Amino acid sequence: MIDGMKIRNLRTEKGYTSLDLAVRSNISKSYIEEIERGDKINPSFKTVEKLADALNVLIDDLRRPISKTASIENI
Repeated sequence: MIDGMKIRNLRTEKGYTSLDLAVRSNISKSYIEEIERGDKINPSFKTVEKLADALNVLIDDLRRPISKTASIENI
C-alpha cells in the first residue's frame, strides 16, 4: 500500500500541482487526487512506478509504513 499523504507532501515540496504531477506521470489528475485522499490505497505497480519516477524518489519512499500492531494483527 502507498501513502497518499506522502505523495501529496512530496508533490508540494517540489512545487508541483496535481496537474503538474499528472502530466509528468501520465496519470490522470483525478486518479492522483484519489490516491492522495486515500480513496485508492492499492494502485497498480505501474502507477506507483510512474509516480515515483515523476517525483524522482524510490518506490519504497511512497509506501505506507507498517505499524508493529498492524503486523501483529495480521499474524
